[in-house]
This record gives sequence, structure tokens and C-alpha cells, in this order.
Amino acid sequence: MHVWRSALRAGGWAVAVVALGVTVGVVLTRAEPRPPRAVTVDITAKRFAFDPARVEVIEGDEVTLNVRSADGTHGIEIGKLKIKKEVPRGGDVVTLAFTAPAPGTYEISCSEYCGRGHKDMKAALVVAPHGQ
Repeated sequence: MHVWRSALRAGGWAVAVVALGVTVGVVLTRAEPRPPRAVTVDITAKRFAFDPARVEVIEGDEVTLNVRSADGTHGIEIGKLKIKKEVPRGGDVVTLAFTAPAPGTYEISCSEYCGRGHKDMKAALVVAPHGQ
């Protein structure tokens, strides 16, 4: 009600109609849930990096990561999500499928020792909130 009274005082019916349109738009936007997207990302693990090093999704997305090694044996782990798989040498694809969790940044790391730069082999899963 406060919005309507302010709109009427500020400029009459035209401002009130615009305020009504904005209010209805906000209510409709909130009322319609966004269906989850299917997001597939191909990742290459190689000494001592993941390519791409950043995966961006939206909360609730159905995410599939197809991971392969370009050289030796590696692993892929997203500790906060309790996801961990070995990525064998030879280029065979390992698939990880999950629903994108709450917004935030989740570290992706190599879970199989692969040499001196192993501890620096990191990437990021960045989960944005709905509506961004």
C-alpha cells in the first residue's frame, strides 16, 4: 500500500500504473521457477593444470563434467561435494554428473599424485545464484 500512496502523490495515475507494472513483473519473476539447465563441460587434465580452469554454472543446473587426461594418470576431486574419480592415462573419458549446489566457489583438485606440481593442479567450480 505504501508504494501506491507514494506513487499517487508523486505524479498521479501514470506513476501508479508504472509502479503496478513493476510490482507485477517482480511477482511473476519470483513465481516462475527456472527449470534446471543441462550443462556439459569437457575438461582436460594435464601436468599441472585443468583446462578450462574455471567452470561456471547456476545453482540447480544438471552438470556433467567429461574429464580426460592428456598425459599420465590424474584424478579429479571436488571435496566439498564429495566427488572424486581417477582419470586414467590414455585419454579415456571419465564422467562426473551432479546437481549444482548452493552458490559459491568450489575447489577442483587433482586427487592422484602426478609429479612435483601436483599440489598446484587446481581449478574452480563457480556456482551463481538463480537470476544472475
